[in-house]
This record gives sequence, structure tokens and C-alpha cells, in this order.
Amino acid sequence: LGPSLLAQAFSVPPLTIDSVFLRIQGMPVTYNDEAYGEVMTWTENTRIKYAPNRKSGKSFHRYARYMKARTVGEALRLGSYPLDLLFDNEKGLLWATGGPKRDRPPEVTKIGKEQLKAMSQTDRVLGTLYAKWKMWKANFKLLEEHGFTRNDLKQMNDVQDPEGGKDSIAVAIGRREAQARAKEILEAVERDGGRRVMDDEVLSCLRLWGFKENVNRANVMPEGAAFVHSDTVGVIKMSTCERTLLTVGTKRYPEFTMVLTHWLRERLPKHLQQFAYTSININKNYAGRLHRDGNNSGPSLIKAFGDFSSGELNYWPSDDKKAPLEDLRPKDKVTLDIKENVLLFDGNRGHCVNKFQGERYSLVFFSIRSWNKVPKGDAAEAARCGIPIPTKTSMAFIQGLLGPAGKAGYQSWPAGDGKGARSRGPRTPHRVHASAARGVKRGPAGDVASPAARVRKVAADQRKR
Repeated sequence: LGPSLLAQAFSVPPLTIDSVFLRIQGMPVTYNDEAYGEVMTWTENTRIKYAPNRKSGKSFHRYARYMKARTVGEALRLGSYPLDLLFDNEKGLLWATGGPKRDRPPEVTKIGKEQLKAMSQTDRVLGTLYAKWKMWKANFKLLEEHGFTRNDLKQMNDVQDPEGGKDSIAVAIGRREAQARAKEILEAVERDGGRRVMDDEVLSCLRLWGFKENVNRANVMPEGAAFVHSDTVGVIKMSTCERTLLTVGTKRYPEFTMVLTHWLRERLPKHLQQFAYTSININKNYAGRLHRDGNNSGPSLIKAFGDFSSGELNYWPSDDKKAPLEDLRPKDKVTLDIKENVLLFDGNRGHCVNKFQGERYSLVFFSIRSWNKVPKGDAAEAARCGIPIPTKTSMAFIQGLLGPAGKAGYQSWPAGDGKGARSRGPRTPHRVHASAARGVKRGPAGDVASPAARVRKVAADQRKR
């Protein structure tokens, strides 16, 4: 088993957009279901027989070596590649003649290295092939269900994903559909004279958004969780190289970010018009455990969305930020409804979320500690998405909004999203550029014909830019 195959056996990553197109442009790496259905039942000692050598070139000489094998394990040791088993079976050059079989190969993607090492070469090879086959079938089924072709994804990857290959197909599809939905919302906002973005419109985007499995937020993960669905648009500070920069997601999906910033801008009371922030944290369906934020300048705005019950925010407004979290007393907390209200609180003071039933999303608008180190180009691009990067003046204002303890340590007000509510127009110079959403092709009922059609429009608009 060569080094590259050993590496494959130890890791089967999610199918990414780049990996799809490398395979589309070259030789197919999948074979018919009949070949998989047969070969995946084989074991190291399954007896096999090869047909006479009808190959040519290098394959002729390699086939000549391994065609002498009488078992699957022997064929691999004599030089058969794992995919040769599938190819040769599909072409009628290889078949089983007896010996042990099984329903499917062993699991290789969710076990430790020691267990993998203990497996036979055949089990590692067939287990890896089987895991990838299942992944391919699931992802291409997903493409079909959402009305996408592989060529659609390639075109969008070329236009929107200069750093492509980092989003799985499932995440990429979700994010592109959320972006297309956001463009529709912004178009409707402009068509209706600059009205406010409604809660249900934000929720429709959040429901489409493709969340990655975030394993880096150990401080908020519920007990026993290996990851949470938590993303950030806007500015982040990279822990690996200490750089402060605009996230790739913000650049790829600007209208999605605009919907979130437009929603907040129309809900700021007069005394908070100067509230500025660098980032928006987006959370889905987890109740964050008691924590203090690690990279937050402090004052933050939070609002929850969705069809859920409970899920209130517990907050310790008198937390001195020094005592161990376990020393915070339940009697000192306040429990706040952030489903119907917007909350201004200090993210550096202890807070957690009550358990809930249903579908719950939350948005947290905050500034990272290195807010004053955002590159000018990134700050300008963030502003075009409606993110008002703080200045020294606005940050001084923000830091003075909350008192050190008690009721002075937070502010809450109704989101005020009644039906028919309309905005009074933008209150800051960061106007949402909804003109980019014009011209979306619509069906007879006024709806975009399909998610794929919406996304193709997004790609076309991006190429024009």
C-alpha cells in the first residue's frame, strides 16, 4: 500500500468544489453501482479470477503482473490499484469465484489510527473506496435535488470562489441559495421605497445558509458536542498568523451580509445610531454554555430568530470579568428574551443560553479587539456591505454605553417587527446597494424559477462586476 493510499485510508475529507471539477475534467473516478455492489462485498481472502490480458501500454504490463492473483489481497500486493478492482470488474475482466464475502467493507472514517493499522491492506483500501462512493452519491443527489448541474457549480466557483475548494458541496449550495435569496430581499426593499428588512426575511436567508462544522469554539460548545454551527461574516483575526482581515464568506456573499446589516440599522434606537461593529457571528441550533467571549471589544448586540420556545439568554451584568466562571452565582444573572427583543450587552461578561425546543438562530454584532488594524481595502469592502468599522470616536462612544454592574450593564428594546412595518430610510451613510439585485429572472407568479436559476443570476452579476 503506497504512501498516498495510506493517507487516503486515514482521512476521507468532505467533497469540495475544486475536487469535483478536478474529477469532472479528467478521468471519472466512479464506476457503476453494480461494480461497487460486487467489489465492496469482497474480503482479503475472497477468491478471484482474471480474464486474459486485453490491455495496452503500461496497463498491459501491470495487468500481466497482478492477473496471476487468486485472492483480492494477493492482487493488491502484486500491483493492482484499488480502482483497478472496480474497473476490471465493470469491464468483465475480474470476478469472484468463491471464498468469504460480507455485506460491506469496515468503517474507516470514524476510527483511530491504531485501529486502522490493525486492519488488513484490503480492508483499508475497500473501506476507503466505500466511504468515498457513499460521499459522492450523497453529494450528487444533493446537486440534483437543488436543481444544480456540476457545470453550474464550476461557473460559480470560477466567479465567486477565488479561494475555492474550502466549502463542501452542501455548504456551497446553501450559501449560494442564501445569497440569491438575499438579492431578492434587497430588490424588494428598494422597490418598496427603502422599507426595513423584516425578521422573516432574515430567517429565510439563515435557513438557507450553509454552515460549516466549527470545531474552534470550545468555550461555547454544549457538553459532549464535537462542533457547533457557528460562522462569522465581517472581520476576523486569524489565530494562525495574527492577521486581521475580512472573511472570505463576506466577499463571496456580499448581499447576504447586506441583509443582516440593513436589518440591524433599522432597529437601532436614536441614542445608538453611532453603534459600530466589525463582525457578525451567526449561530444555529445550539445552546451556548456559560462563557465569556475571547476576542470581543465588549459591547455587542444580539437577536434570536426562528420557531422555538425557551432559548433565553442568561447574562451576568455585574460580572467583574476576573472571577472563575464557576463562581458566578445563579441569583446574579438576568434572563432575557432575545426572540422578541434586541439586547445590548457586554460579551466579555458571563452569559449562556437556556435549552430550547425548535429551530433557533442568533446574530451577534460585535467588534474584535483588533478593530483598529483592519486593512483599508477590507474596511472599504466591509462598508459596502453595510458593516460600519469603528473609528476611535465611535469606539469610545461604544465603550461608554454600559455601566459596570446591574441594570446599567445592559439595554433591551423590542425589535418592533410588526406586519406592515416600514423603515424610515437609511439612517447612516452605509446604504445597502440593492441595485445589484435588479433584473432577476422571475416565473409567472413573480418567484425566481428555481434555486439554481437564482444562483446562476448571482454568478452572472458577479462576472459583470
